[in-house]
Amino acid sequence: GEFPIVDHVSSVTILFADLVGFTKASAELHPNFLVGLFLRDIFHAFDELVGKHGLEKIKTIGDAYMVVGGLDHSDGEKTNQRRRSSMSMDHATELPTHGDLGDHHHPTSIMLLARDMFHELTRINKKYNLNFSLRIGIHKGPVVAGVLGLKRFTYDVWGDSVNTASRMESNGLPNLIHLSSDMYHAVDALTNDFEFTCCGKIQVKGKGEMTTYLARPLR
Repeated sequence: GEFPIVDHVSSVTILFADLVGFTKASAELHPNFLVGLFLRDIFHAFDELVGKHGLEKIKTIGDAYMVVGGLDHSDGEKTNQRRRSSMSMDHATELPTHGDLGDHHHPTSIMLLARDMFHELTRINKKYNLNFSLRIGIHKGPVVAGVLGLKRFTYDVWGDSVNTASRMESNGLPNLIHLSSDMYHAVDALTNDFEFTCCGKIQVKGKGEMTTYLARPLR
């Protein structure tokens, strides 16, 4: 038989975002409005942001949205240019040049994406007179990535890092970014763009005690 197309990637950044209250709203609002208009506009806006920041959308599951950074390192210079245009000028002067990006460009890009996702949700909420919040969780670690199955082939990622990122989202708070310790230490220099708060050790299902952090965008 044929071998599946999979690859081990030593370090990626994984974001899960979830619309708080969407399931309840599904029982109250007409699907043509909630899904056909509001959710369509949200996912369209998020897709554009993912492209802007040089990241990769993996999939949507209901109202949840999953993004990964670091799967392809061949576009480092373009990614760095996007980061410079997205971040505050004070911090942008400290960014590394191409060749020094190393393992840090995709965590920063994911953080800037998360910030921009909040802004887009605010805009679209206002457009439709709604009041949804967004809960975001992010983790950084190794994954297995590839294509499996016989029909409707889709690129996906697997591993404990994916589970951890998902737990960061489900244990997070509305309108804040919940970070694992590994993710926090990759982006803790971004103090011009985010306010970081340590949550201490919390119980995380399937993981036990974890030290996590909350990030609030400053602009």
